[in-house]
Amino acid sequence: MKKENGAMAFLMILGGMFLVSFFLLLIFSGVMLKGNVGSGFISGGVIAAYVISCLAGGFCMGQVMGKHKFLWGIVMGLCYFSVLFLVGHLCFQGEVAMNLQVVSSFFICIVSGMLGGMFAPRVRK
Repeated sequence: MKKENGAMAFLMILGGMFLVSFFLLLIFSGVMLKGNVGSGFISGGVIAAYVISCLAGGFCMGQVMGKHKFLWGIVMGLCYFSVLFLVGHLCFQGEVAMNLQVVSSFFICIVSGMLGGMFAPRVRK
C-alpha cells in the first residue's frame, strides 16, 4: 500500500471513530433525557462509546493495512485517546488530572483498538 493511501485512510478512519462516538453519545444523552438513569449508566455509556469506536477503528485499519493488524489497532486506539486527552486538556485549560479514570480510559482505548485490529480479516492480494 502506498504511504499516501495509508495516511488518508488513517485520517478517514480516525474521523469515522469520532463520528461513531458522537452518535453513540447522542443516543445515550437522549436516553438520559427520557429516563431516570444514574451515574453508572452515564459512565457505562461513555466506556461503551470508547470501546465500540476503537474496535471499529482498529478493525478498519487492520483491514486496510493487512500486516501487523494488532499494531495498527493499537495505533488507532492511541491516537483516539490522544485526541480526546488533548481536547480535554484544552477545554479545561491544563487542569486535566492524571487519575484512575484517565489511565483506565487509555488502556480501554488501546486494548479495544488492538482487538479490533486482530479481528480484521486477512485480505488476499
